[in-house]
Amino acid sequence: MSVTNSARYGLLGYPLGHSLSPQIHHRLIARAGLSGSYELLPTAPENLQTQLRHLIQDFDGFNITIPYKQDVMSVLDQIDPLAQQIGAVNTVVRNAAGQTIGYNTDLEGFLADAPELANQRVLILGAGGVSRTLAFAAAMRGAKEILILARNLEKANRLAAAVLACYPNCPIAITDEPNRAWSSVLPDAAARWVILNGTPLGMWPKMGALPISEAIIAQAQAVYDTIYNPYATKLVLIAQAHGIPAKTGLGMLVNQAILAQQRWNPQAEISLAAASEIAQELTAEIYRHSPLTLILVGFMGSGKSRLGRELAASLGWPLIDLDAQVEKAAKRTIPELFATAGEPAFRLLERTALDQALQAEHCQILATGGGALLSPEAQSIVRAHPALVIYLDASLQTIEHRVGDGAGRPLIAGGERERLAKLYEIRRPIYATIADLTIDADQALETKLKRITSILGLGGKT
Repeated sequence: MSVTNSARYGLLGYPLGHSLSPQIHHRLIARAGLSGSYELLPTAPENLQTQLRHLIQDFDGFNITIPYKQDVMSVLDQIDPLAQQIGAVNTVVRNAAGQTIGYNTDLEGFLADAPELANQRVLILGAGGVSRTLAFAAAMRGAKEILILARNLEKANRLAAAVLACYPNCPIAITDEPNRAWSSVLPDAAARWVILNGTPLGMWPKMGALPISEAIIAQAQAVYDTIYNPYATKLVLIAQAHGIPAKTGLGMLVNQAILAQQRWNPQAEISLAAASEIAQELTAEIYRHSPLTLILVGFMGSGKSRLGRELAASLGWPLIDLDAQVEKAAKRTIPELFATAGEPAFRLLERTALDQALQAEHCQILATGGGALLSPEAQSIVRAHPALVIYLDASLQTIEHRVGDGAGRPLIAGGERERLAKLYEIRRPIYATIADLTIDADQALETKLKRITSILGLGGKT
């Protein structure tokens, strides 16, 4: 339809939380020189029919998200063949005649951002609405094999049946056993699976969750996580650490919005070519709406404080020094605390300070002492908050050079190399286990800084 000065769009769903859709669509509207607004319309199930009548009558177009992508189909005048095939609508257009037409731009948006699926083994995690899009996309592109891994086998069976109804020759199977996915994989790297995550596991604020084990991730051909918040999920970070191409779903989110705008405004210049630039702009919005703490861990002398200062200056985020917080609470220096109360008392104060620091409702950087996250209790505190643990992995030679005689460090005071080396060997594997991201701390400061900001999409102040 032709757009008036009062063009009105919105997103129907429940709940909507910190949706980025208004930020995306307002950018697209401005880029195209259009005039219009985009609203979030959280609607409880009991109010759905009333809200739909309002949208159809008063809006020029609207998007639909979970859980109404199928419910909306029964009230529309027409359904686009692709949306009919998938069985889900996420975009509604009201044409000049006042008729409502339902489209699915999720699938097209995913395919424009997806890894190669043709002739690939595709492992889909989950059987919900997002996984429906992934399964149909893989079938449409001619995947060699599709395996749906889901806890709910009934839902997975329904999804597989829906795909087979449209693609009868599609080699699709289901399982609720994670290890089954790799039972037939050949040593040839080309036979590895493309992993597509359609579950919410790993989404902010519970960022420590994984939808599948690291052992399986490490054998992937490629990884695509439809979660876009956080910008770098644990699934993606693990895959990248193993040298596997991986990314989150921000590109898909922007693409489907662009495709929706194309449906609403076919005469306007709105292209998928703008997706990358808009996605970069949205990274700052993600961190503003869903703050997290970057926790720097590593052995004493690994450079946590110095890198923390540089990150704080680069990103405009405050830097919190956990040791300083402990000393402030104890009204004593850490060596004095060790001498008068002992290490157990210090660790208790340290965990209390850690929990308090992670209560912040803004992005921040937290530099920790070498032993701060070694205990299961401390690790539980971290995983209860939106945080990414960055391990600065320094070599023992670098540590020895930086620490010197251990002055001010109670656990190695006196400079005994054997004690230092033993402690280093004990702690190093623990750091690696708890880390979401590992950085070679022997590298130049600028190199470390660029790697972290690049991986997290934090190229400038947010």
